[in-house]
Amino acid sequence: MESTKRDKYISAATPVLIFASGAIAPWAMLIIPIALYFIYRKIAASQAQLTALKIFDLSISLLALAFALGLLNSALLIVAHDGEFTIPLVSSGLSKYITAISLLGYYLVYLIIFTISSFRQTVASPFLSFKIFESLRGKRAIAL
Repeated sequence: MESTKRDKYISAATPVLIFASGAIAPWAMLIIPIALYFIYRKIAASQAQLTALKIFDLSISLLALAFALGLLNSALLIVAHDGEFTIPLVSSGLSKYITAISLLGYYLVYLIIFTISSFRQTVASPFLSFKIFESLRGKRAIAL
């Protein structure tokens, strides 16, 4: 009983810790979940470990999505420049800020959802997460 209570509180503190580290240094939002995953693995906090993994998965997924949307934005900007016409949000440069703010807002909302779901002893599953690392978890490499 005490172990699940401790795991619940550690799991709820994980998104807060990741947000606090991101407020200090934004690049830390990618490194801290990995470090916490391995720390939680050592102390046998399974719910906190899964929460850290899902947050890392969400971080990487949103970073890949931002990169893809940035490429699309750049391609549209090149087309607009070559065609000598304007695309309303792209030509003015507002689309990159709208994309960045919306993805950051989504990330922050899901950090709050992770905290709330940890108190309910469940783990949230974000819609925009590609679940790459979650699917790789627990699989061993085959020795040839």
